[in-house]
Amino acid sequence: MVGVPRSTGCHICRKRRVKCDETRPKCGNCRKYGTECPGYDRGLKFVTGKHVIRQRKKHGAVTQSTSDSNEPSLFLTLPTSTQTNQWPPASDSTLSTLLRSPSPNRAEYVHTVVASVTTNISKADVTGFLSWCELDKLGSRFVLDGAMCSLAMHLLGKENKDEGLIARSRTVYISSLGALQASLRHATEWKASETLCSAMLLCVFELFAGTNSSDSWLMHARGIGTLMEQRGAETHAEGWDASMILAFRGVLIMGDMFFPSGDHCFLSRPEWKPVIRDGGRHLLHPPEHRVAMIHVIDEFFERLAEIPSVLAPAYVLRESKTMGTFKQPSDVKIVALALRAIECRRLFSQWHEKFKNFAPLGVDIPSTDPDSLFDTVLKYQTPWMGSIHIGYWASLLILQEALVQCEWPEDVAESRSELVYNILRSIETVGAGTMGPYRVGFGIRIAYEFASVKSQLWIRKVLDRFAKTYAATDKKSYPEPRTDNGGIGVQ
Repeated sequence: MVGVPRSTGCHICRKRRVKCDETRPKCGNCRKYGTECPGYDRGLKFVTGKHVIRQRKKHGAVTQSTSDSNEPSLFLTLPTSTQTNQWPPASDSTLSTLLRSPSPNRAEYVHTVVASVTTNISKADVTGFLSWCELDKLGSRFVLDGAMCSLAMHLLGKENKDEGLIARSRTVYISSLGALQASLRHATEWKASETLCSAMLLCVFELFAGTNSSDSWLMHARGIGTLMEQRGAETHAEGWDASMILAFRGVLIMGDMFFPSGDHCFLSRPEWKPVIRDGGRHLLHPPEHRVAMIHVIDEFFERLAEIPSVLAPAYVLRESKTMGTFKQPSDVKIVALALRAIECRRLFSQWHEKFKNFAPLGVDIPSTDPDSLFDTVLKYQTPWMGSIHIGYWASLLILQEALVQCEWPEDVAESRSELVYNILRSIETVGAGTMGPYRVGFGIRIAYEFASVKSQLWIRKVLDRFAKTYAATDKKSYPEPRTDNGGIGVQ
């Protein structure tokens, strides 16, 4: 393109005629020499060759492209705002301008949003929860910036009971979802790490917000699983892509439990098993965590990934007995299912003995909840460790129920009662805080199936409280309370 400069470096590097590394928001040369980096915006939107020409639009306009180029038109080009440090934004129009401004300003703004979340919400909760997000990538793509901003704004709005901020988070979510769809339709951008990270952030947004329904996150989780499969196991072996699948393995497995796409969770396949192991690389864990403990946590998710292969056929078997509408499987299939459940339980039990060496069982403390069914509840060294204990107990309940449906000659009543009690008595402490419902969601859903009617009614009250911040625990997705006098818990 004649007459158009080709360099895309910052203003100072172009003026000095030196190579710019184009790091966002400040380039390496400016950082090295202590110079304030002026950024990369040239006032003209252009590219050469196969790239997309991003023409300047009127204020508020979105630059769209149907080109099958290497760079999809995901950036929204508006005049630079001078209010990037203002938080919360004064108005929806200011927010729109900030998110659509050139990338250095946008990166600064989104970093401010994320910093606000980590300041206002327990650092132990959010820092670990978002440890898979490479914040230095912010500012490079609107799809990622918008997804991060929508989730951070929603969490902060819920924490501070700010309905205006929650409403704005949904506005950003809608824009981000459109940008994600554009990325997924693009010939090469669908495979980008930023696209995967954006999809994961928007799925987490659905877990907390439930824009369409309390279980809309399941559709997102299934789509993310499909995206990961198409990208291939080798793509997730190292670096940022490895940390993302490690952080999301639990959500993917939960999605496959409640919304199965096949006989097995894809993470249980031989080529994926090594991928869902951190292996002591500290991709998610803080440096002080022992490598041996990281290996044990990896094994938990490996064991958990086997549960869908038992849960799905066991559910079909139970429905066939209850409704009489399903064809009974053959005796061979029933025996195979029972043996699979027994083997999964054996391996899980062996794992739990190792886990208790790093994370002891909870200790009894007095309940501080006036509505609690229990005088004492279980408190753990850390809530996240308590969450893994709950996940283990819930998995054992599933495996035992499979044996019951297979009419296996084994009495599990006493063990079942202990497992349900352990889960219910852990909810008060592990379920506390903004991230609490996320930690206990799986366990409380499984325990509900086996609880007494009084315990179920109490659980539904807990769900009403949880659903105010975490939509995935909405009781509308739960069965109605039992009408008999059976079940486990306070009668």
